[in-house]
Amino acid sequence: MEGITLVMAWFDKVKTCFAWDKADQARIAELRRWMDSDADEVVENLGQQLVQFKDVQPLMTNVRFVQRLHDVLREWLMDLLGGIFDEAYVKKRWAFGRKLAEIDLSFEDMILLEGLARKQLFELTRARLDGQPHVLSSTMHALDKALNFDMALIYSSYLQVRDAEMERALLERFLSITGFSRTLYESLADAHEWNERNRA
Repeated sequence: MEGITLVMAWFDKVKTCFAWDKADQARIAELRRWMDSDADEVVENLGQQLVQFKDVQPLMTNVRFVQRLHDVLREWLMDLLGGIFDEAYVKKRWAFGRKLAEIDLSFEDMILLEGLARKQLFELTRARLDGQPHVLSSTMHALDKALNFDMALIYSSYLQVRDAEMERALLERFLSITGFSRTLYESLADAHEWNERNRA
């Protein structure tokens, strides 16, 4: 919980720095409404481009994998376009890192997806706002802010998952070298923590 609080405090500063306001939120909300009729096509295109880039096209014959991939991509995109970057959103994005790990998507893959999604959303927005270049520019500026916020949170989530995996690997190596049981190790760790608290 303390980690979430720290991230939220940092995130509030970021939003202030980028001057995120209700006008930006309204523009993103409008973009999300446009997406309601195009979401399936956008998500499918993103999935196809991603697996082509990663050269894992055979996975697309696995119905279960495709469904999981599309579900994750849809969650990422539609939550992003909700435009409400509050504490609940931060918590969801922290949990999102685990879903990325489950389908073997790295942060580098998310950077690629960000660029691909921005291109598709630009085309969608341009088609809707034909003849309104100022509104198009304002909408894309708001989208850029939202994508930057989101990628910062996903990176934080990704690091959390990666660090937890490294800790587990190091623990397994330590236990195999020392011959300690996991129960003994946890008891020693608890005793050390208790001593540190009492010393303070």
